[in-house]
Parts: sequence; C-alpha cells; structure tokens
Amino acid sequence: MNIKELVPEKVESEINSPDHPTRRFVGFALLFAWHYNLWFLHDSFVGAQLLDDCVTQSWLIALVSAAVSFIVIAFALGRKHRLCNIPWMLWIATAAAVISTLALTLFAFSFPTDLIAYALAAVVGITNAILWVMWGELYSRTKTSFSVSYIGTTVGLVTLVCSLICFVLPTGVSSVFIALMPLAAGLLFARGATIAKDMPYPTLLPKSTANRALKPMIVVCGTTFVASVACYFLVAIIPWENLPYGEYAFTFGSIGGATLLCIIGVICGLTNDRLNIYRTFPWLIIVAIASFALFLMGERFFVPSFFVVLAAVSIFEVLLIMYFGVLGVKGYVPIGFAFAKVATEPTSLLFVCVLAAVIIPLVRQEYNITQLMAPPATKSSQEHRIKELAAEFSLSARETEIVMLIARGFTTDNVAKKLVISPYTVNTHIRHVYEKVGIHKRSELIDYINRTGSEDDKA
Repeated sequence: MNIKELVPEKVESEINSPDHPTRRFVGFALLFAWHYNLWFLHDSFVGAQLLDDCVTQSWLIALVSAAVSFIVIAFALGRKHRLCNIPWMLWIATAAAVISTLALTLFAFSFPTDLIAYALAAVVGITNAILWVMWGELYSRTKTSFSVSYIGTTVGLVTLVCSLICFVLPTGVSSVFIALMPLAAGLLFARGATIAKDMPYPTLLPKSTANRALKPMIVVCGTTFVASVACYFLVAIIPWENLPYGEYAFTFGSIGGATLLCIIGVICGLTNDRLNIYRTFPWLIIVAIASFALFLMGERFFVPSFFVVLAAVSIFEVLLIMYFGVLGVKGYVPIGFAFAKVATEPTSLLFVCVLAAVIIPLVRQEYNITQLMAPPATKSSQEHRIKELAAEFSLSARETEIVMLIARGFTTDNVAKKLVISPYTVNTHIRHVYEKVGIHKRSELIDYINRTGSEDDKA
C-alpha cells in the first residue's frame, strides 16, 4: 500500500479512481467467487445433488487439474515468458471456462456415464489456473498493493454478493449466472491489460538474492497446504445429514467465509492497519485446531465445527494468494511459479497434531517472512527512525547500534562478529531493548520501526 493513500483528504478521490487497488481486485474476486459458487452452491448442478459422489469426484478432478496446470505453466514459462504476451490466451481460456461451466452444471450429469462430467471438470480446473496466472501477471505489471484491506474487502464482498444472488436464483438460472463470472472477469482483465500495456513487468531479482525468499516460502506453503488439506478433510468427514441445513450448509459456510473476509478487510481499512500477512496464519491454525476439537466433542458440535473450518479454509487461500502476489510484485519469483501450488487428498485425523507442529517452523521463519513483507526503506530514513526510537525509549549507544544492524538484516551471530562481542552479549542487549520498547520478538521490532517511520516515508 502506498503510504500516501492513508492521508484522509485523499482517500475519497483515490477510491473513486477506476485504477484504485480495491477495484483492480474485482476481476480476480469474480474468479474466486466462480470457484466457490460452482462447487459449494447447493443447487448449482442440474441432475445431481451437491454431495453426490460424481460431483465430489468432479471437484477433486478440477483441483488436481488446476494444480498440475500451475506446475506445467510454471515450468513452461520459466523466468522470461508471460501468458499475457500470448494475445489469444485470454479469450480462449475465458470461452473454455464459460462453456465448460455451462455444460458441467446443466447437462453433464444427465448422461449415463460420468466421464463427460470429469472431462469438463478438468477443463474448468485448467482454465482456472490459466486465468489466475494471467491475473497475477497483470497485478505484478501494475505493481498492485496486496494489502489485507484491499484484497480482503473486495474478494469477500464480491464473493458474498455473488453467493447471495446465486442462492435466490432458481436452479438452472444460477448455473448460467455462475458461468458468466469468468466472462465478466475476462472483460475486466482486458480493460486492465489495456491500461497496463506500456507498463514493464517487474525485473526478477538475481537468483542469489531471490534464494533468501525460498525458505520462508516453503514454510508458508507447507503450513497453508497442511492446514487447508486438514480443513477440507474435516469438511469431508462431518456427516452432512446431521447438519440442520443439509446441503445448504456448504452454501452458508462459503457465505460465512466471504463475510469474515469483508469484516477483516474493513477493520484493517478503518484502522489504517497494514496487517502483516504472516500474523494471521498462526491464528487461523489455532482456529482449525479448535474446529477439530469441537468435532471430537460429539455430534452436537458438528455445526460450529463445520462452519468455522469452512470459513477458515477460504481465508487460508486468500492469504496465500496475497503472499505470493507480494513476492511476485517485488521480483522474488515469477508469477507462474508463485501460483504453482499443489492440492491432494487428506489422509487422517493426525492433522490435529500436524497443525500444532507446523506452528514451530512458521515461528522460526517469522523474522525472515516479516523482512520479505516489510516495505522498502532507504538507509537514511531507517537510521532516522532508529535514532528517534533510541531517544524515545532511552536506548544506550550499544543498544542503538545493535538495533541498527538488526534492521539491516543481521542475525545475532553476524552482529556479534561485526561488533566483536559474544552472541550472548548481543542477546542480552536485544532483551533489554525489548523490555524498554515493550515488545517480545524481533519481527515485532522490525514492524515497529517500519510503522513508526510511515509518516517520514509519506513526506
């Protein structure tokens, strides 16, 4: 987010701009709503119920097809090529998405064999991957700000509105409405591509520099993967017959997730809080663990367990998109590679233990993740912030010197070598800094320095 956008007198004029980041996400949000309404709306398929085996298997095929497509696209494009540079790709993918969705929802399950439905589901997954990568490339080209307030509010609101419209439309009409979502997204993409036609793509960082993002990326991917699979596993094992709304429970669950996204986005927007993407992950993991605990407490807790976990998984997906979007804009990874994430089937209830375990490596990588997500700062502005911090909290000269090195990315051992002191002494000074400033860990210190410097950056 551009800090200047937080100036009150400019907010209204910027939001009314057709190129405001909130509006940029509408097209991508329509793709997100397309996926959720297609596979979670109670009457989206003519001739089949949402929880029929053929529908469930089609959904899994679509997920696997999308995952494989992401990987194929990533390797095919490499570091130099872009899908957006293929002129006909947008309209071929959009047309295929619309036609396959219409055929899948209206006719596919009326045939004696389910193979036709499976083939159409594969097309849906492949086109979904292509369109997501293209939107990611467009966002990287326009250097879009992937803030929680922007993407959370837009994706949540668009998904919520589309879900409510589909909910009230009769069967068949809602299917047509769902099929038109990728078309609307394609038209918005064409408009955005026209605006961005003269804008260069971000220059990828040298491999030696980009490699420092690899370990945090693996941790975030692994955490989200395990948590999402565990959430879907819980959704699958809860007997839907025991839920008070039957198949409607899936619709209400996706609506609940969209509503929660809206609430998070609005809160961040109202408080001008550029929420660090990392910080949300541990809380969502705890929510997932609580959902499993509710499930294990018995049948009377199936309802809250179901709705909470279904809402959580949608937020996981949005946060992962945001994370890779930021890395793509900053030039750490090609967008095609960023979206190359894999989905598989869940395995066992041991995910409760796994969810607790993945918090450990996530916390260990918190500092690196925070460094990657932090806004860039010049050396002079950073020094000015730290001097103000030292004066405000009466830091000693040595403590100030250590904070300066930490802000530049030095580890404890590196600081010790630089200052020719022991790592134990460095940790002692850091602990004193924490006590004086009133924080508890290194990532909070980095975030505090960046946050207190926002007014300087704005000027």
